[in-house]
Amino acid sequence: MNMISTIGRGCDAALEALRAEFGAALAERIIEAEALDFLWEARVRERYLGQQIGWDFDDEDASRELSRVVILTVLDGRWYAGMCLVDGKGAAVELLWKRQFGSRGEAEFELLRAR
Repeated sequence: MNMISTIGRGCDAALEALRAEFGAALAERIIEAEALDFLWEARVRERYLGQQIGWDFDDEDASRELSRVVILTVLDGRWYAGMCLVDGKGAAVELLWKRQFGSRGEAEFELLRAR
């Protein structure tokens, strides 16, 4: 079963604030280091792909159930598709992959193609 939803949040104001405070070069480094958070918060669509068991490395006998979710994001005028692991509270915990696209159509195609 695939579920697709539209989110409609944006992060462009936060990006502009970072650039104003730290300058363009340092802001880009921060954005890259925090890519999971920025891409997750700026997503415009998401598609549920299924469950995945994740291991809690703090407790070697514990595991947790995570969801695999592919996202469509527009961030700073650039389109991305990516896959995240999301916990039961709806927080993205890991970015498995991301790709940048030249248009929304190309990114949406990848959103639908992801497995």
